[in-house]
Amino acid sequence: MASHRAVYLDRSCTADVPVIAGRHGVGVHSYADGTQLFLHTRSENSAATFTRLQICIHDVGEWMSANRVKLNTGKTQFTCLGTRQQHAKVDATTLSANVSTVDLLCNVTCLGVTIDQELSFGDYVRSLSGQCFYWLRKIRVIRRTLPTDTIKALVNVRVVNRIDYSKPSSPCTRHPPAAVARSL
Repeated sequence: MASHRAVYLDRSCTADVPVIAGRHGVGVHSYADGTQLFLHTRSENSAATFTRLQICIHDVGEWMSANRVKLNTGKTQFTCLGTRQQHAKVDATTLSANVSTVDLLCNVTCLGVTIDQELSFGDYVRSLSGQCFYWLRKIRVIRRTLPTDTIKALVNVRVVNRIDYSKPSSPCTRHPPAAVARSL
């Protein structure tokens, strides 16, 4: 079974990064405020994969230096995605990112969503639930002083939108966020 290796790079000027990464066979996802480099590999090949990723990051760092842009290693995150059995076969705990070292993290954040190594999303769901219940408790305190439309708007803004942002777009979703708002 293949596992997923990912490095999240936070920087604003990334015009040639996909070209550089492509030379190393590294995939790229670009976002408004950052870039994700990734590789798919078998856990047995992790050492070669880490080396290839380090060389790619080095080349990206040199391109950035030549263009007077600095890689923010303080915001760079590195993780391996896969099963527990796959993680047991991976012996690397750090990745060299130019002059600094990035530790292998159990959780990384991408677009505000916390992703754990086994893709269980447990920490993220706990955090999201806590935030939603916080706002529901706050709204409950003031609900008698506000019209129903205002309460619905507050629930939509503070609770439903948070859930909608990160929900999977699956036709199998049993309880859509709107159902949560209606049940209040």
